[in-house]
Amino acid sequence: MLRKILHHSEKFEEVICVVLFSILVILCFMQVLFRFAINFSLAWTEELANYDFILLVYISCSLCIVKGAHVRVEIIDLFIRGMPKYILNQSIDVIWTTFTFLVCWYSVEIAKDALLIGKTTPALDWPYGWVYSIIPFTFGLMTLRLMQRMWARHQLWAAKREHI
Repeated sequence: MLRKILHHSEKFEEVICVVLFSILVILCFMQVLFRFAINFSLAWTEELANYDFILLVYISCSLCIVKGAHVRVEIIDLFIRGMPKYILNQSIDVIWTTFTFLVCWYSVEIAKDALLIGKTTPALDWPYGWVYSIIPFTFGLMTLRLMQRMWARHQLWAAKREHI
């Protein structure tokens, strides 16, 4: 049961990225169409496209974690094998997980403070706290994905070690 949930949850970022990118294209197309064809500018499309793009970037970071596609120095992998490579990869992911967790933790406070202040966005009139909540949500998702990756790497390493 848990494996099915985890398997389907791995597609979560892909689906969200496709939807967000499609919305971004539609919003940008609407902005160009209204600005040049109708000679009228829609302020809300530009603002929504900005927030959509920010969310798309951070969800894509989580997707890159799932796919192992983040930029990193891979030359070290050519020279290190076995246990040292496992320890190095786990250590890097622990540091990265700590960073994403701390960003998530402190950004929750910033989002809560923004909600308490009650300031709203110019065109959409949304509370800034909800816009700022993009950061804790996406960094929390990245933290979860990094922990899943470390656990999967540990299970794979333990299984290989048993068969030696």
